[in-house]
Amino acid sequence: MADMDSLDKTVFDAIILGTGFTQTIVAAALARAGKTVLHLDENDYYGGESGAFGFRDLVKWSDKVATPVSSGGNADSDKIEFDKLVAKTYNHVEIQLYDNTNQDVIDLTSVIEANKGASVEDRAKAIKNHINAAYTPSTLSKEAKEAIETLASWAASSNQEETAKNFNTVSACQIQALEELYKTTRKYNFDLSPKLLYSRGPLTNLLISSGIGKYLEFKLLERTAVYEALTDKVEMMPTSKEDVFVSKALSLKEKRLLMKFLQFAVDYENQKEVWEDYKDAPFTQFVQAAYGLTDKVLTAVVYAIGFDGNDEATTTDGLKSVKVYLQSLGRYGNSAYLCPLYGVGSELAQAFCRVSAVYGGIYMLQHGLDKHVVDKEANKWQSVVDHLGQTLQAGQLICSREYLSVDMDAYLEARILNRSYVSHCILVTDRSAFGETTLCKTLFPMGSLILNPGEAPELRNEHTISVLQMCGGTMSCPSDRYILYVWAESDTADGSAKEELTAAIRKLVHIPGDSLSLKAPVSSEGEIVPEPVPAPSETKALGDTSSEDQPRMSLDQEMDMEQVRQEILKAEKKLFEETDATTPVPSRPSTPGPSSSSSTTKPLSKMFQKSKSSASLANAGAIPAPVALFSLFYKRTTSWPRVPYPIGSEKLTPLPSNLTLLKPMNHSLDFEAATEEARAVFERLCPGEEFLPPTPDPEDHAGY
Repeated sequence: MADMDSLDKTVFDAIILGTGFTQTIVAAALARAGKTVLHLDENDYYGGESGAFGFRDLVKWSDKVATPVSSGGNADSDKIEFDKLVAKTYNHVEIQLYDNTNQDVIDLTSVIEANKGASVEDRAKAIKNHINAAYTPSTLSKEAKEAIETLASWAASSNQEETAKNFNTVSACQIQALEELYKTTRKYNFDLSPKLLYSRGPLTNLLISSGIGKYLEFKLLERTAVYEALTDKVEMMPTSKEDVFVSKALSLKEKRLLMKFLQFAVDYENQKEVWEDYKDAPFTQFVQAAYGLTDKVLTAVVYAIGFDGNDEATTTDGLKSVKVYLQSLGRYGNSAYLCPLYGVGSELAQAFCRVSAVYGGIYMLQHGLDKHVVDKEANKWQSVVDHLGQTLQAGQLICSREYLSVDMDAYLEARILNRSYVSHCILVTDRSAFGETTLCKTLFPMGSLILNPGEAPELRNEHTISVLQMCGGTMSCPSDRYILYVWAESDTADGSAKEELTAAIRKLVHIPGDSLSLKAPVSSEGEIVPEPVPAPSETKALGDTSSEDQPRMSLDQEMDMEQVRQEILKAEKKLFEETDATTPVPSRPSTPGPSSSSSTTKPLSKMFQKSKSSASLANAGAIPAPVALFSLFYKRTTSWPRVPYPIGSEKLTPLPSNLTLLKPMNHSLDFEAATEEARAVFERLCPGEEFLPPTPDPEDHAGY
């Protein structure tokens, strides 16, 4: 990789701006196909919006994206305003450091008010001096001093009003908690856009076929849970044949219904007569009409098995997702999902970058860019000028939105009709929210939560909220801490991520000062009981079967679809061989009428309110509630042009013909959309070329 700012070579086949996940796959594929690639990033880290940080870097990142950037007057139409567009992507950034004791509280309101008219720097200095005068331990570590300085900057901030409001007071508990986070900063890998991989999905298959998977290590997702509104509990869902056998939440009839549906879903493409008339109807309508699934089984099918982030999935979408899920089961153990270690998006991005570099790709991080040069008459991109004044040329430019020029971004902005966002929360807790289950995903179906309890009119979550709990075994955090990633699609920039996600967080953790959250375990003196420090978790490479606690399969031991189908048939026979109960195989359902969607299908919000269950997971009396220690909320823009375009936008100059603009990372649980986009870009640029063929073994191929 290049280790200097200036380049001897300035002409390439392709220049790629940004090391986001999709860009890195395209870069690896182009370099592997023999193209010359220059890959630049203004950031000092890999991954872009899918990056991963230690704690200290996460705080720096949040400060950066929360700080508005002005263009400094009328910017040149070809100028690249990277920092401005990055800051524009994020809003409602809010940090909270929770006080679990309410002891030794230092009131900052008077010093904040007294320095209201001062500069932010002077106000922060005054607050820091005030804290130092009140907080007087025998010694102060360098991390404690850094913690005090950080708390003072948050309290003094004028750009992060939502954060500043949380620090009108600080306590010794908060200082010590922040000191600990700084001391263990390198043990954290916080993901900005957390995701998982299907064990047999397009990305995993690509990692295996190309040989890139050898750069990575994984753990299996352990369980999947779904919140049920009627019982107000988070229920573990049966998501494999083994789960169906042991589940106490499903009756025998419900188990039979689920097994029948799974048998059909494995081979649904060869049974079009069953579902073809429902292909564009809601997935929930089909499974109810064709299989008569109960609410409990419907929950498992739609959310625990078939949910890919789309609340309005059609039958075609839903069946495709269920099949991918079933295909993935058993490949490396009793789970359909893999979780990369050391931060999901960043690790994957770096793995693809390594391949690109091996095949001649040139990489430069923290490399400033000034402007684009475009042939206006031909509307063709020609080059990009960097901060040194070098003109870097290529036949193709691939980039994400933050690397567009002023004119290019104006064109894109004018073409956006419907805005879309993703609300995020990164939450650090002191123990698992799921008892002995440490790596788990949880779903809160749309309409199942009240966002504003006690207020009128009542507001419910308009989109499904996803939660992914990471443990020390994923190398994302210390062994005595857990990370909860909470996110959901959002239709507006007005509501904050905190307003849209807190209702779900309350069902999983104790939030100090929030009476609606779960209750934390307390001692006889009324103090919160901390979680005992567990033994360090061991991590293994994909395919490592040396331990029985989490069985793996080697990459070449794949189970084909006929084997999957036979496994389900065997499971069904075992389950029902001793019962005379019969459930007929569904015949082709009647064609839905124009209004059948509303008349035959219950809304999901109503469905989950009526669901009943005898087996609960998150029961405050059975599993001690984890305590929230730190949270970061933010809302990310994912808006993208859709047809029809707004009137008037057709008069603007379109993007250059040889510029490929990549979509922002979506809100789904997996990387499949980004992987397929990268493949499509490569096949358009290199028709007839193989997409990321296997990489030679360096021991067998000199010069690799």
